Amino acid sequence: MSLNMLCDQCSMSAINGCGSKGQDIGTCGKDANLAKLQDIMIYGLKGLSAYRTHANEFGANTKEVDDVIAQTLYFTLTNVNFNFDDHIAQLMKIGSAGVRMMDILSDAHTSHLGVPTPVQISQNRAEGKAILVSGHNLDMFLELLKQTEGKGINVYTHSEMLPAHAYPELKKYPHLKGNIGKSWFDQTKLFEEWGGTIIVNTNCIVPPKSNSTYIDRLYTYDIVGIKEGKKIQNNDFSEVIAQTLALPDVTGFDSEETLVTGHHYKTILGLAPQILEAVQAGKISQFFVIAGCDAPGSGGEYYRKMAESLPNDCVILTSSCGKFRFNDIDFGTVADTGIPRYLDLGQCNDSNGAVHIALALAGALGVTVHDLPVSIVLSWMEQKAVLILLGLFSLGIKNIYLGPKPPQFVTDDIFAFLQENFNLHLTDDAASDVEKLLLKKPA
Repeated sequence: MSLNMLCDQCSMSAINGCGSKGQDIGTCGKDANLAKLQDIMIYGLKGLSAYRTHANEFGANTKEVDDVIAQTLYFTLTNVNFNFDDHIAQLMKIGSAGVRMMDILSDAHTSHLGVPTPVQISQNRAEGKAILVSGHNLDMFLELLKQTEGKGINVYTHSEMLPAHAYPELKKYPHLKGNIGKSWFDQTKLFEEWGGTIIVNTNCIVPPKSNSTYIDRLYTYDIVGIKEGKKIQNNDFSEVIAQTLALPDVTGFDSEETLVTGHHYKTILGLAPQILEAVQAGKISQFFVIAGCDAPGSGGEYYRKMAESLPNDCVILTSSCGKFRFNDIDFGTVADTGIPRYLDLGQCNDSNGAVHIALALAGALGVTVHDLPVSIVLSWMEQKAVLILLGLFSLGIKNIYLGPKPPQFVTDDIFAFLQENFNLHLTDDAASDVEKLLLKKPA
């Protein structure tokens, strides 16, 4: 039972000392803020648990993160803690654990799959017998490629699976062909148009409508599930392979578009001398981290408007599914350098790459991260985005712009605290925000 239920409604007056309306309720007077802070903890733990699960599949040691998950769940027990500062401290522990977890998962990915390198792939072009995979799970994806090798099946990615094309141990399979669709929420329309089979291996899955024609072609993996779907068990893809071969060839996807991915931080750090030289020569004036989890609606167009309006001496670092708002744009290279102006760090769990790049650049320039010409503009939708934001706060990163709308679990008091301590901003109009960030005007 949440503190909201106990104190906002005061429906159980005997518990926690809450009296009737108008009565002094002591510590319950702070429950709205504390309950919301605990909501943020739980959201952060959900994202942390997702990354922890993927790292565990590769055999990584996650005990230090597991301890934070257990301690935080204990912290959220009813009548355990009514101290605001303690709640903030616990959130920072979650953030620190998130940063560590992303490092662990990144190392697990690169040690098993190799370090990604930039690659240009086809977008919305498909043929033959085909499987479309949506989600984040690269361990599952590797096993699928192994089991479909030589069977006359093409494999395509959707949404957060896009960065899979850049990993050496994945892209060596010639039947890994290209990417179809954009962010996760285009599923219902895209899957209707897709004539092959579909596998969703992590969040986010959109429940099909009752009259959807693709339900009998949809498979889920591990914790993912829908009432009508078929579940893949024990990494056995024989059923989806058989159905894929029995279906007609995929048609209707013949675009000539391409996308670029594969700018993992371990690859970008190899460009550090060139980047440093470009910064010192004034050829790169500023870095913009435009990343996060996308959500349906026109609000996300803010990020496209921002990205396409940036001067040519600005470099964009991105990750997560928010990049699909603008990753079809050819941003070219920084003048006289060959350095790409658009760097796709990878999945949402690769957001740690921006931190590693910033730390390396700050160290080379002999300044703090706060003195770097870096602006951070994030879109948030779900739990992993909350964890990433907490991770940035735990590192002391300030002046972040967040949108396209404020999280419902942040009260006015909590937001005021975040503004005061981290200079957190809500996004406004893209043009005016770009002007503020480029000119470094005080808020």
